[in-house]
Amino acid sequence: MKQKYVIGIDISKSKLDCAVMDFEYKIQYEMIISNTEKGIGDFLKKIVKLLKTSNEELLICCENTGIYNRPLERICTKSEVLLWIEHPVKIKKAASDLRGKDDKKDARRIADYAVRYRDKSIAYEEPCEVIQKMNILTKSRNTLVVQKTALENQLREAKSHDRFEFTLLEESFSKALKVIKSSIKKIEDQLSVLIEKEQEIKQNKDLLTSIPGIGEQCAINFIISTNNFTSFDNAKHLACYAGVVPFKNQSGTIVKKERISKMANQKLKKLLHMSAMASIRSDKEIKAYFHRKVEQGKNKMSVLNAVRNKLVHRIIAVIKRKLPFLPKEEFLSIKNSNNICSLT
Repeated sequence: MKQKYVIGIDISKSKLDCAVMDFEYKIQYEMIISNTEKGIGDFLKKIVKLLKTSNEELLICCENTGIYNRPLERICTKSEVLLWIEHPVKIKKAASDLRGKDDKKDARRIADYAVRYRDKSIAYEEPCEVIQKMNILTKSRNTLVVQKTALENQLREAKSHDRFEFTLLEESFSKALKVIKSSIKKIEDQLSVLIEKEQEIKQNKDLLTSIPGIGEQCAINFIISTNNFTSFDNAKHLACYAGVVPFKNQSGTIVKKERISKMANQKLKKLLHMSAMASIRSDKEIKAYFHRKVEQGKNKMSVLNAVRNKLVHRIIAVIKRKLPFLPKEEFLSIKNSNNICSLT
């Protein structure tokens, strides 16, 4: 590694608590800076000057805090500083001293974690502009869908139990629902235009939607979360990231039920659940597998999770082969016909 110093950063809305540490676990500097691009840029210039080093010799580690990370992500990308965004649970479980808590201590703990596990650091890569736009539009759509569902649920409950209340609510909500539905349609149209312009993204979306059970929104979210399938090497890694891999839970003679880790992309996990339910209804192969395992006495939720895992493997398979999904029977028939042709 080129890096000589680690900067642990505890991120909050308005400020960043920074702890600069060398590889001997010695704190060099501690500072509080504003969570703005200018504040972070000035801080990096100051640290480089004080340590008589360069941007290439710095490793910045922080927790994933969503939108509050954006100024740091943009500056690190521009300055070519290695940024490592780690899951908060990993840092917490690795901490040797959990007594007391404040932002200054958290920054030190993050720096300590980064020094110990620096060989496992994963460099942050800024998504391309199209992926960023798709992400923002998808988030906007999800927010509006939640609002639409809440209003429709209230109307449905009132309609079945209180006609008087339903009449008043319908009058109050009708305009709002109309505007929300129009906005959702507009966002979906914008997404379609964006995808149509990018050949590789369009191709991957078409490949994913060829899989029974995988809808357009599921495909778009997988493209966004994987940076158009450049962030994951294989199906096992993606399945773990999506939270569909059960892990052992045992100690000595005590063997507990395998459980799925909560350190996962909850959005993908939820979409995979809906896709698995749809594939059980629409895919003969998946449907037969599900019922066979349930008849064997397997827990339904465990089998459903296995279906989710299968879908992830299918997703990676179609992306790697650059070919639409084919049912097993059709795939084998084509494979056999190709073998006959090659023999003749």
